[in-house]
Amino acid sequence: MTSKRKIYVTISWLLVLAVMIFIFSMSAANGSESSEMSNGLLQKIIEITGIGISSHFIRKAAHFCEFALLSFLLTNAFFASFNMKKAWLFAFPAACFYAVTDELHQLFSDGRACSVKDMLIDSSGALLGAIMFSLIILIYIKNIERKNDNGNIKTV
Repeated sequence: MTSKRKIYVTISWLLVLAVMIFIFSMSAANGSESSEMSNGLLQKIIEITGIGISSHFIRKAAHFCEFALLSFLLTNAFFASFNMKKAWLFAFPAACFYAVTDELHQLFSDGRACSVKDMLIDSSGALLGAIMFSLIILIYIKNIERKNDNGNIKTV
């Protein structure tokens, strides 16, 4: 493995770890802290867009997005580490497992609860993240395969 590839693999896994730590810290916030963060974000969205969105929607969208990001990064890290075209087969279940542990973690935060609905939202986000990365890689690989010897992309 080249040193450039080692750096790419290391950064990939560090980004996964950073997102996992972020998710863990958000779940560690008690109910009132979590509500304050959601309401603060809601106020900024209303100020910027003028569109009223419910706090409930913001919270669920945040769950979805953070697990989409985690799964995207996990798929990238598995792909980078093992150069496998089906990295999502490992990344998606890993992200879903983390979603379950995240919800269980919330049982230990005051004013928070464990929700099967949130696990499903998290897992849906994880599926989207894995699919997005996989599609990007497939498009990239197809473009590389279409290049001719001169480095120009062949027209179809």
